[in-house]
Amino acid sequence: MIFGKHRNKSGMDIKSLRALDKKPVKYVTERDPETCRELKLGEEGAINVSNTEFTVVCGGVNVIRCRLGEVMAAELMNKSGLTIRGSDLDSGREKSVTAYYSDGTVSASRKR
Repeated sequence: MIFGKHRNKSGMDIKSLRALDKKPVKYVTERDPETCRELKLGEEGAINVSNTEFTVVCGGVNVIRCRLGEVMAAELMNKSGLTIRGSDLDSGREKSVTAYYSDGTVSASRKR
């Protein structure tokens, strides 16, 4: 513990992670290590934080689900989202994704 705060290896402390609960997400991406291209994993979702897990859900599907004590997260410099790294409980592999915050509004149709 550093100055009384419980940190997850590096990045945000548990209290800061819990503050992200129910934060709307516009979309989530993951960089493909072989091609170095970003893949969009989901759109229009939210961050969910329980007592034991940190999950990002888009379209009713878990994009990443990690143990709260093991996830590493840090906000982007421009505060438009955050990077999340950890062992995904659903896929069983190490994942690193970027979730971009939404303003909370959802557009049913777009003017063309």
